[in-house]
Amino acid sequence: MNVAFLPVYPNPYQRLLRDGLRSHGVTVEFLEHLPDTGWLKAKRSEIDILHFHWLDGLYMARFSTPLQVARFVSRIRLARQLGYHIVWTAHNILPHRKTFRLLDIVVRRLMMREATAVIVHCEAGRRELLSRFPRRGPVIIVPMGNYMDVYPLTITREIARETFGLDASHFVYLALGNIAAYKGLEQLVDTFSRVADKNDVLLIAGRNRGQAVVKRLESAASSDPRIRLQVGFVPDDEMQRYLLAADVMVAPFDQVLTSSSVMVGLSYGLPVIAPGLGCLPELIGEDAGLLYQPDHIDALANALVEIKSHDRQAMAEAALHIAKGLDWETIGEQTATVYADCLAS
Repeated sequence: MNVAFLPVYPNPYQRLLRDGLRSHGVTVEFLEHLPDTGWLKAKRSEIDILHFHWLDGLYMARFSTPLQVARFVSRIRLARQLGYHIVWTAHNILPHRKTFRLLDIVVRRLMMREATAVIVHCEAGRRELLSRFPRRGPVIIVPMGNYMDVYPLTITREIARETFGLDASHFVYLALGNIAAYKGLEQLVDTFSRVADKNDVLLIAGRNRGQAVVKRLESAASSDPRIRLQVGFVPDDEMQRYLLAADVMVAPFDQVLTSSSVMVGLSYGLPVIAPGLGCLPELIGEDAGLLYQPDHIDALANALVEIKSHDRQAMAEAALHIAKGLDWETIGEQTATVYADCLAS
């Protein structure tokens, strides 16, 4: 089988899935953008399935969004007319930004109608997706795979801490990934400043996806030396500094379905503090961290304090066990089965 992924983002997820599919007879072509009509017609004899991932970048184009939406709809219809099968992985139910919510809803209704198969990463995601966008066709659960060995580990924990000016006496919380409003980082810094001990440190690192949030984090970091903020892309060889220096990962989302950053944490043996939202309870379970109820005013504060009294080594082992069970060979096999069922239909 030959499949095209679109759009392709820097997140390692799609590369790892491509590699997992290879041993099951599936070749993958990467498309960064929406294909034009010429590509769709020329590639029909080569490509069996168009596998859509994050949809926003395919129909959003700033001031040209109305024209891009028209292109998106026409290309979907042309692809179906030409005989392509369409698979959509719903990594989220709706985009985190809410500027064009009606448009987002219309596009997802279109995908639920036109896709031969829809993939979600957990049962909670399947239930929520179907409650908002009913569908007659299959909605299949294929978990997100692990990120083990994606980022090199060439230094020790002690050296990683030294790069931040830290030693064994410090307890280090890590928030890693894009800095955006839905990540709950403003609440995290406020809560941390209120409940943390003098030797506690909060490392926050990631790309700027919300300037207003970044400014508030910068203000918090300037007034509390225990908060260390690094805004910008973290290169692969720098990831180990954060992952090795940390005692726990904190992912205080306001809203979430799936999270690559949480998977990274589990893959590198970090216990995770996260809200009981989306796929996170199914992923983290009861042993690999602490889940809290986000609507409880003191829930995050209690989790930040409580984690210190737990057997974090046992949590770390549970995290690694979960990650090892989500290998890409198996994920590739499950996805290839979805593709085969599409072609058989």
